[in-house]
Amino acid sequence: MIKSIAEKHKWLILVLVCFGAIFAATSFLNHYNFRTYGWDLGINQNAIFDYAHFRWNNCMIMQPSFDNVLADHFSLYPLLISPFYWVFGSYTMLIFQWSAILFGGIGIYKFVFLISDHRRFATLATVHFFCIWGIYSALSFDYHDNVVAAMFVPWFLYYYKKEALLKSVLFFVLILISKENMALWAGFIGLGLSFRHLINKEWKRLKISSAMMIGAFLYFILILKVVIPSLSNTDGVYLHHSFNALGGNFGEVIVNIIKHPIRAIELLFENHSGDPYYDGIKAETYLAIILAGGWALVFYPEYLIMIVPILAQKMYNDLPIRWGISDHYSIEFVPIIVIALYTFLNGLENKKLKLTAVMVGICAVSTFKFMENRTSEYYKKDNTRFYAPIHWGRNFDVENVHQVLATIPDSLRVSAQAPLAPHLAFRDYIYHYPYKGDANCIALLTAEENKYPFNEVTYQEEIDRLLNSGEWNVFAKTPALLILIKK
Repeated sequence: MIKSIAEKHKWLILVLVCFGAIFAATSFLNHYNFRTYGWDLGINQNAIFDYAHFRWNNCMIMQPSFDNVLADHFSLYPLLISPFYWVFGSYTMLIFQWSAILFGGIGIYKFVFLISDHRRFATLATVHFFCIWGIYSALSFDYHDNVVAAMFVPWFLYYYKKEALLKSVLFFVLILISKENMALWAGFIGLGLSFRHLINKEWKRLKISSAMMIGAFLYFILILKVVIPSLSNTDGVYLHHSFNALGGNFGEVIVNIIKHPIRAIELLFENHSGDPYYDGIKAETYLAIILAGGWALVFYPEYLIMIVPILAQKMYNDLPIRWGISDHYSIEFVPIIVIALYTFLNGLENKKLKLTAVMVGICAVSTFKFMENRTSEYYKKDNTRFYAPIHWGRNFDVENVHQVLATIPDSLRVSAQAPLAPHLAFRDYIYHYPYKGDANCIALLTAEENKYPFNEVTYQEEIDRLLNSGEWNVFAKTPALLILIKK
């Protein structure tokens, strides 16, 4: 039986193995080489550590901003995955994310094969999916729940199209519980399906999709207005409202979009920061979407509706980093683009495979070009370019740093610099340097090029101040690392 399955799906298996190796080399090597960070992998590491010990997470790395990690983003994935902490340690969430991306590729294969009954065509769709820039950008920056949620979308649409109600509801719920803004996205996915059913007069299916849409929107409101405020130490204020170009809260944003639609459309393309340094970031994102095959969205309004909240939360945001194609801020586009494109290509009668191969090639080349150079802010080139020699190592002895970190007693309360925090997060007290709280240990990766929030001068001044204060002893010092213990 296994041999028969392997023979039938040999090309898909080869694709999964090849891209699985590339994705592993991107994500796992970044972690080993100290290119993962306290925000956000360290936050998740400390959360699963607490959950695995049967207690709520007090969000140590985000102190003093939050008392509970669920007050930041309401995600249940770390809670569900936490038992694997005992097996995979600090790689747990990265393995979960890596597996989810491969699983999402299989979901794309299943969906495209369902509509086409053509294995080669479905395999090309999977290759296309794995070639889109959004996956590499996401893998270059830690773990994020929305990456996993996006990978469940092809499975939801696959089972929904098959009219397998229970399985489609299961994946819909998995999207809902990933993060509060993913619940909003799920509502628009339901809205897109409802629009298609309304046009086609599919009344029975319209009831199902409408129920999903309403359920998702109600869940989003419940989490945002009741659950997060009840867990928050910020007087109920949701700290991720960053859309001041349209209003001071979500209600004002919606009202202003309705009252000023022209202005709302302009903001989708305009650099509204007022700083010309950020010119071109939004244009680059639209170019990336088109080159990946996003032009096909205009033929399928249901899929266009599905990307509306993703586009809005990107382009209306106050932070230019979120307008661009870096980090995890574009991952939700990936499954919708591929499903729309291959629905379009499947409708062609002539030269379908040749055109498909061309589209895969354009996507792959554009992704490579965006890896080499991009306009988007804070691009982590060394983290992303898995093929570059610099990605595979650092300018210091990485193994030695791991060995020295392992000598820090678990009982110490550590304030750790960003790249060290994910490796030291499995303890009761872990803070994100320069916040120290009641820390009695400070761990600094002095060889790290990015000294944020310091510059090179102020970073060294801070070290000198600590050493001259008379409060700290040197626990370990290497060319790359400095660990201080409080007297």
